[in-house]
Amino acid sequence: MSLNFNWKKRLIDQADLMDLHDKLKEKGKKIIFTAGAWDMLHVGQARYLQEAKEMGDILVVGVSSNAAIRKVKGPNRPILDEKVRAEMLANLKSADFVTIMPEPSCQPTLGLLQPDVYVTVKEDWNENYKESKEYKTVTKYGGEVKVLDRQSPYISTTKILERAVSAQLGDTFKDFMNMRKDPLKER
Repeated sequence: MSLNFNWKKRLIDQADLMDLHDKLKEKGKKIIFTAGAWDMLHVGQARYLQEAKEMGDILVVGVSSNAAIRKVKGPNRPILDEKVRAEMLANLKSADFVTIMPEPSCQPTLGLLQPDVYVTVKEDWNENYKESKEYKTVTKYGGEVKVLDRQSPYISTTKILERAVSAQLGDTFKDFMNMRKDPLKER
């Protein structure tokens, strides 16, 4: 069975966001926008995207660029390249369009797209979100900001990575201890 689906048609360049907004508004569509790193997609993120999608007609998902993630999370992130993350999201039923954001903040993208609703996840770091430049940008043009609870509070990319690294270190340590019991000898 061939689905004849081209995910690349759903990938929107930043320069085309204003045109996308105009075309969707001409059709009377309610635009929803959310953004993130989306590094190693997990069930909580999939649930979050589905809930965001249900708030309107069209969900546009912003993907932080590799450079933007490194600025925020350090040199060892992202795990997956921006194009891989964008393709992964563009293949989800809930995401209608995906755009790669060059900056750590999605404020420039919000200014271009001007979605009806900007959805973000409730986190400690954005507790004062009403003071953020993103909130001010959206409310200035008459949009709405909605904050969703985490959809899977015990699963995160960071926790997945920590568990994987911990397991690998445990195996390495066991191997090391076994070698100490029976050291390698030169022949």
